[in-house]
Amino acid sequence: MTPKFEKDIFISYAHIDDESLIEGEKGWISEFHRSLKVRLTQLLGYEPKIWRDDRLKGNDDFSEEIIKGLNEIALLISIHSPRYVKSEWCVREVNEFYKVAETNIGAKIGSKSRIFKVIKTPIDLEAQTPFLQGLLGYEFFKIDPFSGKPIEFNKVFGKEAQLAYWAKLDDLAHDIVALLDKIKNNELTNNLKTDDSASEGEKTEGESELGKIFLAETSLNLKENRESVKRTLLEKGYQVLPDKNLPLDVDSYNAEVKEMISESILSIHMIGSNFGFVPEGTEKSNVQLQLEMANSLTIPDSKGRLIWMPPQIEIKDERQIRFVEELKNSESMLNGADLLISSLEDLEFAIEDKLKVKNTLLSTSEETSDNDGPKQIYLICDQADIDDVQELDNFLFDKGFDVVLPAFEGDQTEVRLDHQENLINCDAVLIYYGNANELWLRSKMRDLLKIAGYGRKKKLLSKTVCIANPMNPRKERFRSHELQVLKLTDDINASIEPFIKEIS
Repeated sequence: MTPKFEKDIFISYAHIDDESLIEGEKGWISEFHRSLKVRLTQLLGYEPKIWRDDRLKGNDDFSEEIIKGLNEIALLISIHSPRYVKSEWCVREVNEFYKVAETNIGAKIGSKSRIFKVIKTPIDLEAQTPFLQGLLGYEFFKIDPFSGKPIEFNKVFGKEAQLAYWAKLDDLAHDIVALLDKIKNNELTNNLKTDDSASEGEKTEGESELGKIFLAETSLNLKENRESVKRTLLEKGYQVLPDKNLPLDVDSYNAEVKEMISESILSIHMIGSNFGFVPEGTEKSNVQLQLEMANSLTIPDSKGRLIWMPPQIEIKDERQIRFVEELKNSESMLNGADLLISSLEDLEFAIEDKLKVKNTLLSTSEETSDNDGPKQIYLICDQADIDDVQELDNFLFDKGFDVVLPAFEGDQTEVRLDHQENLINCDAVLIYYGNANELWLRSKMRDLLKIAGYGRKKKLLSKTVCIANPMNPRKERFRSHELQVLKLTDDINASIEPFIKEIS
């Protein structure tokens, strides 16, 4: 049976970090304590018991009474700073809580630690307590892109820093509530399973019912964008990976990234102006390595993948320039992924679209019937050609095929979802290239490269472009190694005969 803890949270901190920068105002720790209690009360519906010691100093006696008190605490918040990691007292608080936690319900509940690492001021990973180094932590600061100096999330540094403070505090509060709920609702047993001991196919504690999403690490200049996307995904109920710090050497790094992507239903990669962190043993950045790993796993495992770049970025690093140019111009680099060069809002829309596809289309049959029933042709056309394509539609129907035309009514997500479902379920694709422009055609051709990522496993019987009036020199010269190209004339039967032979 789960023990009843007397206190919900213990805040461990260095006293110097509660010294106010402005005389007469509350210190950072005091304000953090107050605001966290308010937010948790709003989320829990009751006031949690939060304790921090505002009397003890580094030369006080760390007695058995203190250790006993740690046994009565559900969660610990460790507020990291340069002074904190140098304080024997603070380090001992964390170590003793960890030891005590292991003797009651465990220091981890599934994959979630009962110690929450709040980083007030940046410090080297090696300076942190070893068993906390793997935790990502909640960073209450950002690095100024121009000076390279950390800016603490504190109202004294302006409105932007204050807003960032509340956003990060809200992230922390939601995660605390989720863990407190598990403890207080007696969802734990005396023999808690960890990720390693769980049987195959069994969902462990802390794992989302909706699935895992790999949100790749990014360079410093896109960190806030990544945090925004991560917050949205967590609010929707997905588990976001990586959920711990990754190894520093490239072999171990690649192994862990591969495992995480393999477990995920979608991977998201955000490309910025900076090159990113380079693990030991390679010249490639973490951004490149994770993208390459997802690339190798996407097609065979039908993993969805989104690659995003802001519309305007200034790149000075030659390594990043080469990487971005290759990404934009190489189909092998994309390998079925969606490349978005657009606003962050467009990325969030694309993620929502992709997840709807995953949650609905992958539950349908991925194999179309070979023998029973007519073959299905997805006749793709622009809305401007809907009347002109009618004759071709009737011709194919009379030949014994079922013809599906694209949807044009409904919101953008519904239309896109229908389009992807047609690509998964049809036997052949025929693109009618009439009044639409060349950009429209390229878009439809790129969609055909992504169908494995949408969830299709069976090969299309035919991928054909049908060039129709009005003709122009560029359309006359159009050719492709990937698709069959036909020109529609007044004799539809003769024009379409090669397509009919391919699918019959």
